[in-house]
Amino acid sequence: MSIFKVFPIREEVSRRIRETRIDDSGHQLSISVATKNDTGPCRNCLTVFVPGEGRILFSYAPNQCDHPYNEIGPIHIHERECQPYTDYDAFPVELRTRRPITLRCYASDGMMIDGELVGQRPIEEVIEKLFENLHIKYLHARTASVGCYIARIERA
Repeated sequence: MSIFKVFPIREEVSRRIRETRIDDSGHQLSISVATKNDTGPCRNCLTVFVPGEGRILFSYAPNQCDHPYNEIGPIHIHERECQPYTDYDAFPVELRTRRPITLRCYASDGMMIDGELVGQRPIEEVIEKLFENLHIKYLHARTASVGCYIARIERA
């Protein structure tokens, strides 16, 4: 049994973005098309985009706390409704080897207190090791190269 759970962005965020095409920063959003060299992932279903699929790029702040660690950054979702990620007990297989992943560690007040580059290690081992620190309330999985938010990870 997994000691952690992986969560995509909230479904209501995806729905609102698709319906209004305006993000929380007031940006007017448009559709781009995934290419062979730029395929995602979708932060709603946590799968990579298939080249040719439409996607929406928008600004997103994953922390609910109002301070400097509530980083606003770009993320994509499918243009059309997709099945939200629900295999909470596992990190998405498709995303494990896509890019280097870093895990940022946050306290309950949303302050970042640590971070770890996953590298070639199994991501589950790194998550479990980080959660040995009881001050860590949750993690953010991000791309190591550019820091884009992927998903939130909490203790089970």
